[in-house]
Amino acid sequence: MAVNHTPPTRAYWDSAAETYDRDFTDTVVGKTRREAVWRELDRLFVSGQRILELNCGTGIDALHLAKTEVKVFACDISPRMVELARERVASAGLVKAVDFRVLATEEIAELDSEAPFDGAFSNFSGLNCVHDLAAVADDLAGLVRPYARILLCMIGRFVPWEIVWFGMHGDFRRAVQRLGRGTSRIVEGGVLKVQYPSVSEIAGAFARRFDLRRWTGVGIAVPPSYMEHWARRFPRIISAMAAVDDLVSGLPVFRNMADCVLLELERKE
Repeated sequence: MAVNHTPPTRAYWDSAAETYDRDFTDTVVGKTRREAVWRELDRLFVSGQRILELNCGTGIDALHLAKTEVKVFACDISPRMVELARERVASAGLVKAVDFRVLATEEIAELDSEAPFDGAFSNFSGLNCVHDLAAVADDLAGLVRPYARILLCMIGRFVPWEIVWFGMHGDFRRAVQRLGRGTSRIVEGGVLKVQYPSVSEIAGAFARRFDLRRWTGVGIAVPPSYMEHWARRFPRIISAMAAVDDLVSGLPVFRNMADCVLLELERKE
């Protein structure tokens, strides 16, 4: 059952929309993260399918899929994010390939009339801001076809890069922040709560309606985005690190040390 309320952080994400592409999408680090996810999206979703996207942000993933002739129904809590996403898709001449809706993830049950979808995905940390993943899983199961695949990219918990980087700068609270259950901070429009569930906890939240098929790590050798100034100085090193990530992203030891985790699940019959 959907949580029938609008989270209080819409104003925060509207504000974040103005710099999101500059701060992440267009960065050296951000591009490596995005390309790793795109490889999985392209493997799962094919021309002619209709896919639901949660937390679409400024629409770069929706546009990528639209270019491969996948139709996308993209949702985000932020009206400004959706506005920028529409502009991006319109500039590419692919308006008919993507439908946008201003809608919080907690309210996706409202899309019942748009169902069924052939699959779904959420890129990067949008689902880490959801309080009840099991409720979202139930709602999502009602929107996708049996045996449909969904792809979820969420924040990793154990990131050696982060521990070392912030430890060296004396910020020990930030260094171990992800090892806790979550964080809360006051932002424009309310309180932003971010949870850090483990892969087993994420899979458990979806287990009643979805089976976990595989999971990989995104951003193992490549450092997190707050090291962008370093990444810009050494682009060849970052390219080499990205190649290493491709090789080890599915290996049990290494995938547990990733900045993000990428889960592929299948809707049960």
